[in-house]
Formats: sequence, C-alpha cells, structure tokens
Amino acid sequence: MYKKLFSILTLLMVISRVVIGQWVELNTIQNQTIKKFNFITDDIGYALIYDLSNNKELVLKTIDGGNQWDSIAGLNLLEFMDISFIKDSVGFSVYRDLNNLNSPMKIYKTNDDGNNWLDISPSTTNAGMGNSVVQFLDENVGFWGVGSVLYKTINGGNTWDTTLLNNVSIMSMDFIDQNNGVIGTWDNSFFYSGSMYSTNDGGNTFNIFNLNTYSTVVNHVNYMSNNTVYASCIEVWSNERTPFISKSLDGGISWDSIPIDTFNIYNAKLKTVDFTDDLNGKIVLKTLYSDTAYVFKTNDGAQSWVFEDTVFLYDVKDLQITENTAYLGGDVNEIYKLNSTVDVINGSKYKAAISIYPNPNNGVFYINSSFTIYEMKIFNTQGKLIFQKRVNNNKQLEINLSGSPKGIYLIQLINQIDKVENKRLIIK
Repeated sequence: MYKKLFSILTLLMVISRVVIGQWVELNTIQNQTIKKFNFITDDIGYALIYDLSNNKELVLKTIDGGNQWDSIAGLNLLEFMDISFIKDSVGFSVYRDLNNLNSPMKIYKTNDDGNNWLDISPSTTNAGMGNSVVQFLDENVGFWGVGSVLYKTINGGNTWDTTLLNNVSIMSMDFIDQNNGVIGTWDNSFFYSGSMYSTNDGGNTFNIFNLNTYSTVVNHVNYMSNNTVYASCIEVWSNERTPFISKSLDGGISWDSIPIDTFNIYNAKLKTVDFTDDLNGKIVLKTLYSDTAYVFKTNDGAQSWVFEDTVFLYDVKDLQITENTAYLGGDVNEIYKLNSTVDVINGSKYKAAISIYPNPNNGVFYINSSFTIYEMKIFNTQGKLIFQKRVNNNKQLEINLSGSPKGIYLIQLINQIDKVENKRLIIK
C-alpha cells in the first residue's frame, strides 16, 4: 500500500514539475462571484462582482494581475449594471434605481478610482429590462444601451443623443470609434431570438441582421480592425442547437454563421468568448450541471479551434484576453488566469503546448500538440507502461482506452529530438 501511495505521489510530483498548467486558479475573491472583467493592462484591472456577504454588486480593482483585489471607494449602490474603465483610475459605472421615476438608470464617472463620482446621467432615462451595457472609448466619447434606447455622448456626458431601436433590448455592443460599431440584441420574447445592428454614423441609422433562431440572444460582440466583427450567442438554456459564432468581414453589413466543433463534448454550450484581433480568440464550452469547462483557441478567425485547457467552473460569466495573459471567472471564490510563464525542459525554454480533451474522460480522448509527436507512452500510477504507440509525426491524435480501469495516468509525448512532455490523464 505504501509503495503504491509513493508511486502516485511521485507521479503527481513529476507532472507538476514538468508540465505547466495553461490556466491556474487564483482563489482571491472570497464570497464573491465575477460578473464582468475590465482589464486596462495585464496587471491593472477592474471587475464587476456580486458579493454574497452583502447581497450587492461591487466594483473591485487589482494592480498585481488578480492576486489581490480591493473594493474601490465611492458609490454604495445595490444594483450595478455595467462598468467601463478607459485607463487606470478613470471609468464609468451604470446603476439602476427603480425608485427614481424620471431617471431609473443612472451613469456616473470617476477620475480617482471612486473617491469621487460625478453623476452624468441624462435628465430622463429608460428603465430597460434589467440589463444595461456601457462602453466609453475615451473620456468624451461613450455609448450606453438601456432596453431599446441607445444613448451617445461626445462630450463626456454633458449632453446625450438618443436613438430608439425596433422593439429589442440592447444586450452587448462594441464600437471602434464614434461612428462605427455593432450592437447585439434580444427580441424581448421567450423565443429569445437575437440580431445584430451595425452602424457607421454613430447610431443614427442601422443595418439590421436578424438571426431568427431560438436562443440566439447576442450577448457578446467583438469589433476588430479591417471591419471584422464577431457576434456570439452565449447559451444559458438546455437546447440541442449547435453552438455557432456569426462573423462579418464588412463591418456588420453581411454575416456568415460558423458552427463550432464541440469535439464530442455532450450537449456543449458556448459560455463566453473573446477575440484579440481578426484571427485570434478563445471560447469556453461546457455542459449544463457540470463543473468542467473547456477552453479552446483559434488562430484562423474561428474556422478551427484547438483545445487549450480544462477549468473547473459550474458557471462561466466572463473571459477577457489582455496583451500577454487572460482572465476567466464565474463561480464564487474562483478566478482563472492564463499561465504565460516559461519553464525549462531538457535545458531549453518552451511554453506548454499539449492539450488533452475531454479530461476527465471515459477512455476516449483527443490530443493536440504544437510540436510534432513521434511517440506516445501511457503509464499507470505504479509506473507500468500500459500503452505505447509510434504516431508518425502527428500533431493531433484520437486515443481509445475504453475499458481501462478508472484512475490517474501519465501521458508521455516524445518528438524525434527526444523532447519530452508529460500530461496527466483522468479516466472516470
């Protein structure tokens, strides 16, 4: 028994020493759950959170990459809707107060991390449907969606112009300047159909593209350079529709629907997404009532996806990619951060490049690698070789070990210059 326990511990020590986990859990927001990230740099960022201890929304700030979060001073409000920080200490927050009959939605600005807040709300505002989104491009130009009303300012909130959309609620938006942007909507029905409203005149007029499909509320928009736009339907309900992303190459005038390969993850849902440019982005897939979520990445504009890592979240709320890392959150007490550190293997530096999915699994799984695999070996916890295969210089493998005992295994991947990488495998 002691020999077996020693073998298991040795195996886990080898795995933790050799393999770099691509996503690491920070555990730095006790009794709080992330609703939205708003990072300015890799290290400086804000988060809109729900505090279970006080039953209210708060705005937190980190200056050390998520290791420590502090509540910023100022507004003691119960129902924050959204935040938009444009630089360190300068940002905007949206709040709903249904007791205020003239302006049930309020917007505030701070220049000093919340020590002082300026009310820049219009004299009258729409109440909305319980959702509001705000985006400021700088201290002067900003957009704010409340229900079917789009508010726009070009002078920091001194004055606001309004545009009424066609009986839809604004759920997401992304503008690249004061004229060009795309808004994602919900049709206000229990059919939950979505549409994309694109504009090139700051919201005075729109080109409308209706999805006309059940459960397609457009909860996320990424407007990139060269008029490339991604519009994503983040799924909540248990339906059998294949996840997809809508993509436009002409600023939202025309759209293509790109199905997402779910890699045999049963009933997988698209939970969150973020793109950094025309080609590169990440998505998170998970199934209902599961604590396992799967992160995938693309470098060809959503045409194909490569598994990156597994994270353990029952709920997934937001993903934000920064210049050199990324953040993912949703569950109480849990934030995941992309590990961008570099380790040394056999005297040479490299970044972790092996992905196994799903993991845990029932013995059938896939392997993706950024380096060419020459040989693969699988060991059990006693160090016994149970599977070995020459794979003829592949980067993608499908392995079937169904019928193998449940437990922890070590996968060893070797290329032709004897570079070795190890990964943990769990068969359940």
